[in-house]
Amino acid sequence: MDQDASMTQVVARQLREAIFDGVLEPGAAIRQEAMARELGVSRIPVREALRHLESEGLVTIRANSGARVAVLDFDEYAEIYKIRERLEPLALAESIGRLTEEQRAEAARLAAEVEASTGDPKAWLDADRRFHLACYAGVSTPRLLRMIVDFWNTTQRYRRILLATFSDEDFATAHVEHRLILDALRTGNTRVGEDLIRMHIERSRMRLANHRELFEQGHK
Repeated sequence: MDQDASMTQVVARQLREAIFDGVLEPGAAIRQEAMARELGVSRIPVREALRHLESEGLVTIRANSGARVAVLDFDEYAEIYKIRERLEPLALAESIGRLTEEQRAEAARLAAEVEASTGDPKAWLDADRRFHLACYAGVSTPRLLRMIVDFWNTTQRYRRILLATFSDEDFATAHVEHRLILDALRTGNTRVGEDLIRMHIERSRMRLANHRELFEQGHK
């Protein structure tokens, strides 16, 4: 990997994390020159990183107005979650029979990490994301996984907003569902695993539908 490509990845990772963490909010302008100066790089890796993030749905680039953090309206958000409710059960079904013992153990470790991260929203969201993607580690079709990761990327900042509404009981419910998903992985029960994943995602979609005022706050 050449130096420019490596630097592009570094810049893309930093921008992605800033978007996920809410440092760069939906609609915020991203000035290439200022970003290059802040990161101590030329504009070339910044420009390439922005193009990469545009392909992930995190950034929009317009000829006359430059780059901005992408904004989802509520209908777009709901549509993505409805797609996830169908794609991710499929991914689990494709994965469950191909997971190695080591991969199942990693999913279990991440579920425990999620529970241990309660009280630290950033750590909880990161561990939760890694847990779910670990459940799909047996998927043999890269296209399916890329679609799922792109949808997670696009909606990650709205998950951060949603987490602000969680009570202790809500966290406990999420953790129980994770344990049940792990049990489905362990026993190879595809049907139950699919139902659990679908319900888990639907719960988040319906929750944010009931807290649309928080969704609108994410655009300020």
